[in-house]
Amino acid sequence: MAARILAGALAGAGATVVLNDAYPDAIPSLGLSRPKDIKLTYFDIAGVADKVRIAMHIGGMAFEDDRVSFAQWPSIKPTTPNGQLPLMESGGKRYTQSSAMLQLVGKLTGLQSRDPWAALLVDEVIGLDEDFRKKVAPSVYVAYDKSLSARQKKAKVAPMRKTIAEEDIPFYFSRFEKKLEENEYLTGPKVTIADVQFLTTVRWMSSGILDGIPATCLDPFPKIKAFKEKMEAIPEVAAYLESTKKK
Repeated sequence: MAARILAGALAGAGATVVLNDAYPDAIPSLGLSRPKDIKLTYFDIAGVADKVRIAMHIGGMAFEDDRVSFAQWPSIKPTTPNGQLPLMESGGKRYTQSSAMLQLVGKLTGLQSRDPWAALLVDEVIGLDEDFRKKVAPSVYVAYDKSLSARQKKAKVAPMRKTIAEEDIPFYFSRFEKKLEENEYLTGPKVTIADVQFLTTVRWMSSGILDGIPATCLDPFPKIKAFKEKMEAIPEVAAYLESTKKK
């Protein structure tokens, strides 16, 4: 039955429309029209690019993972469209904005639904994650403020991180915990780009690299801890994370 439907879908545009209506996730899951020449340029850190990298690995998309050093950045920056990374290149064109890249990968691999209402749920979760990241960002920016001494930075960051640890993480992560109590993944029974993005967030928060944010911050959220472990155990994710370990 499924084979006949698929054959009909491939037979012509009209049949494809019918298939899309009946099985909105079928076409992207086939990986049709995936570019073969994607190059993703970013620093040799997780940062905002890791969600795109991980999504491409899960989705089986081939890409060149171009990593530049911070020392190289001043000479590269003027050559980029908006003076920022990550930068995606394909088909002779250049693209910016990691969130837009994540959406592209989702559409090409089936990690974002073709059903607009299901896609809305995915985007809703991504938006919630981005709201949380906005709470963290100011404390990170301080660390790059060259006008401040190390002592001044520490004094400014400490109360900001205290608020994040004691107020923001409990507020936002309890919402994600609730979603994982209701679904296997954040929006349903299968992995989406929302899960990929949130994975990068929980890995960041529990890494211990942010002063004032304990590596044990996930302990009050058993569903999130289990989610993290399950996502990291996906073979493509596990292989990628292993490849990024510093030797």
